[in-house]
Amino acid sequence: MRVDDPVARLRAAPARWWAGEAEVVRTYFSRPRTASDDARWLKLQAARELGAAARQANEAPAMFQAVEATVERRDLEAAVRVVYEEVRHYRLLADILEEITGAKPKAAELLAYAGTLKERAGHRELPALSEHIAVVKKLTERYGELTETVLKFFEGGGAAIFYSGSKLLDYPYVSYSNGAVERKIAAAMKIIFEDEMRHGPIHIPDVAAQLRTDADFRAAEDIVATKAKAHLRLRNETFGYPLTEERMQEIDAGIGIESLKIDYREITPVSPYSA
Repeated sequence: MRVDDPVARLRAAPARWWAGEAEVVRTYFSRPRTASDDARWLKLQAARELGAAARQANEAPAMFQAVEATVERRDLEAAVRVVYEEVRHYRLLADILEEITGAKPKAAELLAYAGTLKERAGHRELPALSEHIAVVKKLTERYGELTETVLKFFEGGGAAIFYSGSKLLDYPYVSYSNGAVERKIAAAMKIIFEDEMRHGPIHIPDVAAQLRTDADFRAAEDIVATKAKAHLRLRNETFGYPLTEERMQEIDAGIGIESLKIDYREITPVSPYSA
């Protein structure tokens, strides 16, 4: 695509990998699984949501001090809303986790698995998470501030796992609960999907507007592809490796994968669950 169609070009850059993340979820639920299997991914995803909320809450005080000076009041409102929504994601997932396990999750244990705090850190039990963090650090070293600019729209991985999870009841799944757990997961994922559309993909036009030349776009596409490959493997790890490495390499190459039927063009500024 030409640079005179920057939004479409940027939107296309991660499409195969975001579709791959949705495939991770579909594949996971299509196979026999146990309550322990669900508890594992719920724990890991709840950890990421809690960590994201904690990081952004820690950044908020500086925005309060700068409002009406270098921070617009609308931007402050949006930042605080994101903190609320990330906490909501944590609560939705932790509620299901507690119901499955019969025990409250421990915040300190979860935060160790988060990988989303201000000081990004992996975990010895999660090599793909650790590698993902290392990849983003290397991209920042290579491209500097451009990495942060480009990845602004990548938060939530295009909301792909949440989109797929919200459609859980629409495709064949195997259940140990006669569908009860799946209904709760689908309902939670629907809310998180709508929120995450406003956290990441809504920023695609803003990011595209900051890329001036074809060289900018080539660098952006390298950042997106490198990040997306690592992020797909992080998602696969979260769900207990439903996809083989061979299949993920096919997705990397665009083999047997189609873009998700998600309209990233017209996203309202506020989630319908936060309006």
